[in-house]
Parts: sequence; structure tokens; C-alpha cells
Amino acid sequence: MRVILASMAFATCSVACAQIPDIQLHLDVTGSFRSEPNRPSLFQFYDVLGRPSTVSLSFYTQQGFRAYVAEKLEAMPRDFVGDPFDEYYFEDEGIWRVGKQYLPFGSGRILHESALAARGDTNFIFDNVPIAFALCDGGDGFERGAIGRVGSMIGASVAWGRHFGIAATSLDDIRRPEDAPGEGRGWRQAFGVDASRRLSHWTFRAEAIRFQSGETAFDTNTSVVELSASLDPKRGESTTFAWTREAPSRHDIYRLGGSYAVVKRVTFEPMIRFRDGSLWDLVAQIRVKF
Repeated sequence: MRVILASMAFATCSVACAQIPDIQLHLDVTGSFRSEPNRPSLFQFYDVLGRPSTVSLSFYTQQGFRAYVAEKLEAMPRDFVGDPFDEYYFEDEGIWRVGKQYLPFGSGRILHESALAARGDTNFIFDNVPIAFALCDGGDGFERGAIGRVGSMIGASVAWGRHFGIAATSLDDIRRPEDAPGEGRGWRQAFGVDASRRLSHWTFRAEAIRFQSGETAFDTNTSVVELSASLDPKRGESTTFAWTREAPSRHDIYRLGGSYAVVKRVTFEPMIRFRDGSLWDLVAQIRVKF
């Protein structure tokens, strides 16, 4: 499947890109300083919640298709060896997408993984409910199977295949990016529900995911529930409080953080987290995006 998906991405791009129009270049860099009790402080160019720093370019063809490529400025822990790219895909926006991309599951905050995939987007005819579905193949030991989500503000998701939940971009509310298990680990099934609601300057979110059928004895059945509330009183200012429960271990993680504009295109993102009543980490991040 991986060879087929790669061939599809190359073929569609080759056909449609005979003439390349204006290219848009973007930079999204996070410098993250993290301090933890009884551990050395750590600085890296990826977010403590698993967001990589990237440089990306995109363009539209004369036929209206979009090509996108994003390269990581620093490799994430347990990345596929030899692949510096976060994403690279070709798409007819809102209809289909072929290439390496983040897979459609839940809010994208808990299970958030990038793999070579073919994705389709549509709607239920009568209720106008969006559906996103993808077939993915990240290679031996990495994400492979079918994954998708139905819904908008309230949604249900399912992943069925191999090695889901292994990336450093996933499950970072209950583990450090450096603790991601990586190749050969993970779960074969994941089921999730999520919901969000905007009220005035507040945004409330809830999500629950069940991971089961682990690849190894270390990958036991796990459930993750998260509730969060974000206050956005004005543009460029956001404060979030979140509670995450991991079961059956019954670990509780509380997170208080935010994003505050310093100057145009530069934000300060502090965060403090507690795990089971004890300080887990203290984070200071600067994000530059243009």
C-alpha cells in the first residue's frame, strides 16, 4: 500500500504541476525550554505538546489543486529514520488528499499522527455532517490501516489497523514527546468521541479515546479523557485550563497554559503541569510564525 500511495502522490503532482505559479513560504518555529523536578532542563525546537517546528511551502496549480511540503527543523523523538518531512501532499481542498499528512481522528489533540495516506472528505447528503476517511501506510512498524472521523462540533472517530499512538506528536498530555514508544509499538484499534462549544469568549472541549489490542505486552488497553476550557478575551491572547485522566492507571494531569502576543507574529506560550498532585513540568516557549 505504501508504494501505491507514494506513486499516486507523485503521479498527480507531476500531471498538474507542469507550470508552477507563485510559491508561498511559511515558517513556524517554537523554541521550548522545559524544567522538571529531578531532571535536567531541556531546550528543543518542538512544542512540549508535540508540535514540531517547520518550514513549509505551498502553491496552487492552474487546475486549482494545492501542493504542500513541510520539513521539520528538528527531528521529533522516534521519527521514521531518514524522513525529515512533517507533511508532503497534493490535494483538491476539502475533497481528497494524497501524500504524507496528519490523519483524521478526533480533535487532533490526543491522537495526532502523520503518515503516508490517501484521504477523502465528504458530507452526509441529508444532514450535511462532514466525514473524513483515510487509508494509511507509514511503513513496517508504523501506522497502517484505516482511520476516520464523522461529525463537526460533536464527532466520533475510529482507527483500525496497526501501530497507532506511537508518534511523539500523540498523547503528549499524558507523556513527554521523548517517551513516545515509536516503531513496532502502539495499538491496533482506537475509538474516540469529541465535542467543542464556543460561548462568548470561552471555548469548551471534551474528548475521550479508547486504545486497545496492543502490539506488545507493554501496550496495554488505555483510555484517555480530557476536558478543557479556553478564554480568549481579545485577539492574540488565550489562556487554557485542562484536566486529563489516563485509565486504568488513574493518573490525573492538570495543565494551565496560554498563548500571548509579544509583537506581530511572535507569541509567548508559558505552561505549568501537575501530575497526580505533584509538579510535572514548567515550560516557557517562544513561537515565531509567518
